[in-house]
Amino acid sequence: MKIAIEALGIHNHGGGRSATLNLLGNLLALDQKNHYLVILSQPEPNLVAENLHQWIAPAKNRFLVRIWAQLTLPFKLRHYDLIHFAKNLSVFGMPIPSIVTMYDLTTLIHPELFPKVDVCYWQNIQKYTLRGASHLIAISETTKQDIQAHFGVDPPKISVVYPSIHPRFQPATDRQIAETRGRYSLPENYVLHVGRIDRKNNITLLIEAFAHYLQDLNQNYPGALVIVGEEYPKSPDRSVYTTVERLALQDKVIFTGRVPASDLPALYSGAQAALISSHHEGFCLVAAEAMACGAPLIANSAGAIPEVTGDAALLLEDPGVESLALALEDVLDNPDLQIQMREAGLKQAQQYQNNNDAVDTLNLYRKLVQGTPQ
Repeated sequence: MKIAIEALGIHNHGGGRSATLNLLGNLLALDQKNHYLVILSQPEPNLVAENLHQWIAPAKNRFLVRIWAQLTLPFKLRHYDLIHFAKNLSVFGMPIPSIVTMYDLTTLIHPELFPKVDVCYWQNIQKYTLRGASHLIAISETTKQDIQAHFGVDPPKISVVYPSIHPRFQPATDRQIAETRGRYSLPENYVLHVGRIDRKNNITLLIEAFAHYLQDLNQNYPGALVIVGEEYPKSPDRSVYTTVERLALQDKVIFTGRVPASDLPALYSGAQAALISSHHEGFCLVAAEAMACGAPLIANSAGAIPEVTGDAALLLEDPGVESLALALEDVLDNPDLQIQMREAGLKQAQQYQNNNDAVDTLNLYRKLVQGTPQ
């Protein structure tokens, strides 16, 4: 088969990039027979195989690149067997079978968090591109249900394929943890948030809850809140910085910016707790990565997070400053609970430490190309 994979925009760091690169790596390890053309906004030096060719789009602006894709792909790829749009967006009029992977519908569920132009696209155009696709992949049962509710897509047209996590995500050694802490000047005790600084991730809630914990529940806590990630250009949340200043937490909140992926396992492994406060998640790869490294996980019960974490995380049904602060108290002041949560998280994460995403996706490719009814 000649398979095109449209992965425009995955140069932007986040869960979509990680999940797509993990899938591509697993596909190439599993399948040396078929030819893959991966369409990208920027070259990916680590994405190399004899049966893969990278096609770099000439446009860099995110709007212009979508116009380029619409004008170019239906004609240029007409001799391919299938195209897989790997990250939510597709084009009209493809003359070959097409698959679209849907990560989440947060733009529709929380439109107040996104630019109006993005909301308008999802409300008025996305439903037609999805209806024109041959098949959809949802990265969780939650996302599948959201697709049905918002776009009216028939369930048989949607397959759930959980993302996999990279093999690097496993408990780090004490030496690796100490070396990584030293590189970022982190204290021995810390709680951790990994993710872009944007409005969806609701990081201000973490900061306010951490302040409440320090001021009212444990004034002697020697550690810090560590926030790993860069600002998201489309929807940055600069209130996080003013909140730190307002609460006089400059010495207790550490912003590392984006870090190399190779440093994340040690950061997770050394944390007393990993925190997720986002308003909605279609899967939440960070949750799976944190559990795989043995980090006790405290999270909002938002979107697919309960589906992904099972019984391994402390989930907040009614997230707020006080409830999150009390959850921090439960975990940080209870070493035995931390051990139990680490063990539960490691067990839960095993289901994402495989290449099932590639196996399921390749089987779907074959079915569509061979015309097997879905």
